[in-house]
Parts: sequence; structure tokens; C-alpha cells
Amino acid sequence: MKDKVMSEKTAKALVVVSAVFLLLVGFGLYKLFEYQGINKDTTSRKIVNYDIKDYVETVPIIYNDYNDVYSKINVSKVKLKNLDDECISDFLNKEEELIGYITSYRNEILNSDNYTNNNVVNSTIKMQINNAILSVYYELDFMLDDDTKKYVITTNIDLGTEKVLSNDDLLQKYNYTKKYIAEKIYDEDLIISSGQMVIDRNTNISLTKEDIERKKSDYIDRIILDFDNIINMYIENKSLTLVYNKSDLRGLFFNNEFDSEIITRHLK
Repeated sequence: MKDKVMSEKTAKALVVVSAVFLLLVGFGLYKLFEYQGINKDTTSRKIVNYDIKDYVETVPIIYNDYNDVYSKINVSKVKLKNLDDECISDFLNKEEELIGYITSYRNEILNSDNYTNNNVVNSTIKMQINNAILSVYYELDFMLDDDTKKYVITTNIDLGTEKVLSNDDLLQKYNYTKKYIAEKIYDEDLIISSGQMVIDRNTNISLTKEDIERKKSDYIDRIILDFDNIINMYIENKSLTLVYNKSDLRGLFFNNEFDSEIITRHLK
């Protein structure tokens, strides 16, 4: 009789332990699935096709009557498809604006004196799908008579939710902060060399390297404030990548003429 009672107690205990174990396993699996996407509501995620041709194609643009100014126009545009209009319209509008510069600069050059037809325009397009995120990079470079101009736009779309990911979304996903990146940018692209001088944009006072170093925290704070205005991001080979024009960065602080230079930095 005693053995029978003990067996019943043991059986009940095993049932309780098993139930608790299954609950813990179920909760763990739920959190794992939730972690897979930016949007925690995984029930709303779509099945993602990893063939990039289903989402992006490039279309060459032909300019027949522009050889009076341009010796070469090697430009294509990005066409996004099978995606909701709401998540692609901003990128496509910005792309159209950049492409419109080809005509704007042509008109500007035609109205100038002693222009040549040796001007060149090239586009660079990069696209990848990493962990269900579609990243598109579009760059337009102008080599004009007396100037070089470079422009970049990017977009990052979570294909599971068709949400456009902001800089904040990407920084959170890859565990970076704007302050950390601003400090890196200050050290690598803002600080000038010893012996070099620049003109402060607000005061028109000449600044040396030492002057800038004394106000390092102010420069970093300003980079953070204007972060989204000057820095684009995209994902390349599963690495978060920053891209910005060095002249735009320095133009926030200094009243000097700087060459247009696209900086690309892959974060580790």
C-alpha cells in the first residue's frame, strides 16, 4: 500500500515537472522567433523570397540630345517591385530628384561661358538581401568642367514586414549608438592635420587643430544632432555600413570649399 501511494505521488510530481518544462520550452521558442525580426509581431511577417531580382531591377536611362554638354552619361535607375508603394516611394522620389540634376546641371552649364562638352555622369548601384532586409545603395557622380559632385541615397526594407528601417532601427539591430559613431567620424574625418587651418562657419574665425580639439564634445554633439541628415546606412555582406559625403560633414562646421568625397565605413 505504501509503495502504491509513493508511486502515485511520484507520478503526479513528474506530470507537474513535465508541464513546467514544456511551458519553459514553449516560452523560449516564442522569444527566439520574436527575436528574428525588427517587428516583434511575427504573425504579420510575410514569407521572404531571397531572389533579389524579385524586388529590384536596374533600367538604363538614355539621353539622346545631351552631347552638347556631356561626353558620357552612364546612368541607370533603380526600379523596386513587388513591394508596397508606401515603403518605396520615399527612395524613388529621392532617386528622381538626383537624376533630375543631370538636366539641371546641363542647363546651368549651357548658360555659362566657355563651357566644354567633356562632362561625365556615372551611377553606381549596389543591392543585397541580408537576414530578410533588402538594402539598396544608389550613387550619382558628376565630373563637371570645374567641379565634382557626388550624391548617395540608400534604403533598407524589412521584407517580412515591408517596413523601411531607419538609422535608429539599424543601430539598435547592430548594437551601436550615434555617440559611438560620431566619435569615430570626428577622429577619422573631421579633425584636421597639424598646420592646417579652417574657417569656423559661425564666427569666420580661423581654427587650428588644437582649437577643434578643445571643443571636441561640441563637435560630437553636433554630429549626433545632424546624424540623419548627413549619414546614410545600408547592409553589405551582413555588415552595417555607413556612407556620407565628407564635404557635407565638414560643411556643418567650416566655411571652406571641400572636394566632394564619398566615405564608406564598414562597422565591425
